[in-house]
Amino acid sequence: MKKSFYITLLASLISIALLSSIANRTWAEIATPDAPNSSQAQTVLPDRLEWSSNPAVTRVKSAIAWGNSTDSELCILFGKMNPGTAFPAHTHPDPRITTVLAGTMYYGIGEQFDRAELRPYPVGTVVYTPAGTPHFMWTAGDESMMQETEVGPTGLSFVAGAESGQ
Repeated sequence: MKKSFYITLLASLISIALLSSIANRTWAEIATPDAPNSSQAQTVLPDRLEWSSNPAVTRVKSAIAWGNSTDSELCILFGKMNPGTAFPAHTHPDPRITTVLAGTMYYGIGEQFDRAELRPYPVGTVVYTPAGTPHFMWTAGDESMMQETEVGPTGLSFVAGAESGQ
């Protein structure tokens, strides 16, 4: 009986010590480690994403959730497209895996934006685009949000003479 009492007391003291060490930190600070390249599991919370406008395509915003697209490493990018936005034909030097997180992404393969080539992809769809494949996107009546997984160094090159289709 005394042994279980002391074990419970010790466990309670350890819990109190741990809680007091994190009491002045927000959940985001606790859940998101400071060292992005550490070998432990890590988390990126939505409120920590820094969204920026795309200088080449208006009505498109992006946020890097993980990695550095200029280094030889895995990079996770989120993209938002406002309703009615056309993203012109472009390529990437690396393969891409795109997951639709919100709305419907219309996606087509080709060197020119062509609405007849667009196919609707709802939430949950995963699209694989091989390196160097010219492709384009469009959103209809709702904002679309996608997650792109890429391996750097990467970039985006618009196809010469590509029309935006807007």
